[in-house]
Amino acid sequence: MSVTTMGIKLDGETRSRLKSAAAQLDRTSHWFMKKAILNLIEKVEAGAGVEAFVALEALERDTLRHSIARRRADNGLLDDTALMASAKGGVHGA
Repeated sequence: MSVTTMGIKLDGETRSRLKSAAAQLDRTSHWFMKKAILNLIEKVEAGAGVEAFVALEALERDTLRHSIARRRADNGLLDDTALMASAKGGVHGA
């Protein structure tokens, strides 16, 4: 099994909260993030939709356009390859 490093952008407050929460469990921030990601993946694989994680009202006000389908439609893109190229080029919210 190969391992890939991925980055995540966090503001200072969130990073402090992460470090504090991890310390409360006597774990590293890396361990905490990995567990959180795996937990969400398992919920999605079990059938949870985005509504299980984000209030519908917040989805309707998603001005950062984190929705892949929304970005694809807004930019007239048909596949993920074109979407990713567009996101790397500075699509708002990427």
